[in-house]
Amino acid sequence: MRCARAFGACIEQRDDDLNDKPKLIEKTKDSYHIKKLEEAKKWKKPTKAEFDAYVKKQTAYYNEKIDKQNKLKASYQKMLDKANAWTPPTKEHEGLKKFMIEQLTGSLDFDCSNCSNDYYQRELNNIKQLTYNQYVKNMRASNKIDIEYHTNELKKENERIDNRKVIVTGK
Repeated sequence: MRCARAFGACIEQRDDDLNDKPKLIEKTKDSYHIKKLEEAKKWKKPTKAEFDAYVKKQTAYYNEKIDKQNKLKASYQKMLDKANAWTPPTKEHEGLKKFMIEQLTGSLDFDCSNCSNDYYQRELNNIKQLTYNQYVKNMRASNKIDIEYHTNELKKENERIDNRKVIVTGK
């Protein structure tokens, strides 16, 4: 039983005193999945005001992301223009100019790729087109998924606890 602490059923007790007998883990009402199930079952249809607040918040978020992306792109482009316009004072500095341009171009491509700006613009358009009824439908579907997920995970958790009891007690 002392060795069992390093594996499976008794793993949570691996650092306990070796003279302590293995303890059975009991099912509890404080389980994460029980709490999440209770929350999901209390779900209420959002009000029109909650929907309006959601749209306002998401619109501000996506506009901020687009603005931030555009500012970053302009900053990179300004520095790239300066690097391109720079005349190296010596032949030894030509490698530095080439390196700066490569780094700025790569960073511009990586940090400011159109795909991320396109993503935020697409999401902004989606939010602007979202209706209250679609929002409620999406929230209801998400809540249904949460209930199914936490119900299944709670079942698995309880099975693990039952299996540990068998391992520890032999019954």
